[in-house]
Amino acid sequence: MPGESSQIEKVVLVIHGVGDPDAGSTLNRFARSLASEGKPLVEKQSTVWLTEKSTVAHRTKTFPTHVRRLQINDTNAEMAEVFWGDLSQVRRGTLGLVHGVFQILFGLRYVAYVAADQPGKAAFYLKKLGLISSRMLHGPVLAVAFFLSLITAAAMATDMMWEGSYKHLLWTHGVVAACAVLALVLGTVGQRLTNSRVVVRFWSWVMTVAFYSFFLIVVKAFYIDVYHPEINCETCLHPGLIWYCRVQIILLGLLWFAESGVVIAMGCCWAAASMHPRVNRPAINVAFLLPALAVGIWGQALPMLWVSAKEGITRLQRVPEFAAAFDEAIPLLGVQFVMLVITAAAAMFVIVRYFMWRNRNNISSFERGSRAPRLIVNQLQQLMLGGCTAVGVSLVFTLCVLNTLGIPYRENFLGVALSEANKYAVVCLAPMAGLIFLSLRHLRPAFDIVLDVVNHFYFRSTLMEDALEDDDEFDIKETTFEAGSLYFSRRDSIHNRMKRILVYYRDRLEHRPELVIVSHSQGTMVAIEVLNDPEMAWLSGSFQRTSLLTMGSPMTYLYQTYFGHLYPSLNSPQWDNLRTRVDRWVNLFRIDDFVGQQVEFPIKGRSLQATPMLAKDSSATEQSCTDHPLGCRGHTNYWDDVEAIAVIKKEIFAFDKTQNQRRAA
Repeated sequence: MPGESSQIEKVVLVIHGVGDPDAGSTLNRFARSLASEGKPLVEKQSTVWLTEKSTVAHRTKTFPTHVRRLQINDTNAEMAEVFWGDLSQVRRGTLGLVHGVFQILFGLRYVAYVAADQPGKAAFYLKKLGLISSRMLHGPVLAVAFFLSLITAAAMATDMMWEGSYKHLLWTHGVVAACAVLALVLGTVGQRLTNSRVVVRFWSWVMTVAFYSFFLIVVKAFYIDVYHPEINCETCLHPGLIWYCRVQIILLGLLWFAESGVVIAMGCCWAAASMHPRVNRPAINVAFLLPALAVGIWGQALPMLWVSAKEGITRLQRVPEFAAAFDEAIPLLGVQFVMLVITAAAAMFVIVRYFMWRNRNNISSFERGSRAPRLIVNQLQQLMLGGCTAVGVSLVFTLCVLNTLGIPYRENFLGVALSEANKYAVVCLAPMAGLIFLSLRHLRPAFDIVLDVVNHFYFRSTLMEDALEDDDEFDIKETTFEAGSLYFSRRDSIHNRMKRILVYYRDRLEHRPELVIVSHSQGTMVAIEVLNDPEMAWLSGSFQRTSLLTMGSPMTYLYQTYFGHLYPSLNSPQWDNLRTRVDRWVNLFRIDDFVGQQVEFPIKGRSLQATPMLAKDSSATEQSCTDHPLGCRGHTNYWDDVEAIAVIKKEIFAFDKTQNQRRAA
C-alpha cells in the first residue's frame, strides 16, 4: 500500500452541489467523463470510512467517502467525493419535497436574520422584528390553525357516525377534550422526534392551545351554558362544536392582525435602515422581503387549504355552519389573492424574458456585455413583492381596524371591489391548490437551490458543550467561545467532512502531491470557505500545489451581491488565507446559469503576472485565475458536460505538463 500511495500525483476532491445525488454518483459521473477512449476507466469504486462528531449528544459516528483511481493525461490521480447530501436536509419523492418546502418556509428566518445583521439601530430592530414575525407565524398562528384542523376532522368523523352530533352540548365538550388530549400527545411526541428548535417551538404552542381549549370547555360548561343558554340552541348561527371553531377562528384573526402590525413596523425599519451610509442595501432588502414573503405564503396557503377542504370533502359540505364560520373569517382573502396574481405575473414576465434571452444569445454576445435576466432575487420581483407587501398588509391592517370599530367598509367602492375579489379567490383557490401540488416536482431544482441557501445560514446559539469537547481537531475553541454567539451548525458539519478527508490524505501520504478541488454550485462555497479557514494552516505544507475549480459558483452572483457584509471582495483581508493557499483558480459557468456566473477576482485591471492573485511563489503561471464562459444549458449537469470536461482537462490536467516543462527549462 505505501508503494501505491507514493504513485499518486494528484488528489482530486469532488464536491457535489445542488440536488439530491446518491453517495458516490457524482464521483462516478465525473470519473467516467474524464476517462479517455484509449485508457478507459476500469478501476472499481472503493469506500473509505471516516469519523465525524454527531450533532446528537456529541457522539462520534462514521461517514463514507467514495474513492476512485484513474489516469488523466498520464497523471495518476486518486479521486475522493465530499458527499454532504445527507446533511443538507434534502429528501426525495413527493413527501420529501413537501418536507423540503416546509424546511424552506421555516428556515427563511435564518437568512433574513443574518441579512439584517448590519450596523445601525434600524437594522437591529428590523432583525428583531423579523424574529418576532417568524416566531408568531410558526408558533401560535400555525398552532391555532393545526388545532382548528383537528376539531374539523373530529367533527366530520363524528358526523359520519351520528349525523348532527356536532350540535349537541355534551358530545361537543367530549370531542373538544379529546382533540386537546390528542394535541398534547402529538406535541410531546413531536418535541422528542425533532432536533429543530423551530419545530419544537411549534409543538410547544400546540400544547399551549390544547390547555387553552380545556379552559374554554370549563368556561362554556360552567358559565355560558348556565347563564346564556340561548347561545346553545341547535338553530343558532354557531351551535355546539361550531362555537369552539368560531372562537379559534377569532383568535387566529387577532394573531394575523398582530402579524400585519409587525410587518408594517418592519417596513418602517427597512426604509430607515436603507438610508444608513454603511449598510449593505441588497442584504437589507432580503431581510425585509423574506419575512414578508413567508407571511404572504402562509396567509395564502392556510385559507387555500381550508377552501380546498371545504369544496372537496363531501362530508364537510354537509356541515354548512363550518363554511359560514370560516367565510366570515376571510373577508380579506381577495386582497391576498390580488397580491398573489400581481407577484406571479411579475415572475412569469421575468421567466419569459430569461428564455427569450437564452434563445437569442451566445458566448460572443455575452462577452460583448449582454446578460441574462436574474431569475433569483430579480429587481422587478423585489419591487413587486415589496409593493404588494406594503399595499396588501396596510390594507388588511386598515380593514381589520374598521371591522373592529364596527365601521362597514363593504358599502363603499373599495369594499365592493374587495368582496368581488374575495369571490374569485374562493373559486380559484381550490383548483389552484391541486395545480400547485402537481407542479411541485417540476419546481424541485428551484426548491433545492433555495434550501441550500437556507441550510448555509441555518444557525443555533453556541453551547458550552461545543467548546469543551475533547480531542476533536475542528472543535469550537474555548479561547474563541462566546456564549450566545451564532454557530452555523449545518454549514460547519458539511465543512468538517471536507476537512476530515483532507486530514486523511495529509496523514496517509508522505510525499506532497497536488491537491485539486472540483466543485459545483453550493459545493463551491464549501470549498472556498474551507480553504479560507484558519484551522487549515497546515494545508500548504501538506500538498505541493492547490488548484481550485468551481462550476456554477454562487460566490459573486448571489453571496457577494446580496450578502456583501458577510462576503466582501476577494481583496479583503478576510480572504487572506484563501489567497495564500490556492495557487490556481479556474471558474466555469454557463452564460444562462441563474445561480452561478463570473467570480469577481481581485486583480481586475492589473497584470496577473505582476500581481499573482493566489500564487505562493514566483513560479506561478501568468494565468493564476480564470473565468471560462460556456454555452446555454442552465445550472445542472456540469459533471458530464462535454464542453466543461474539455476545459477541465485543458486547464487543470494539461496544466501540469506546462508547469513541469517550464521548471525543467
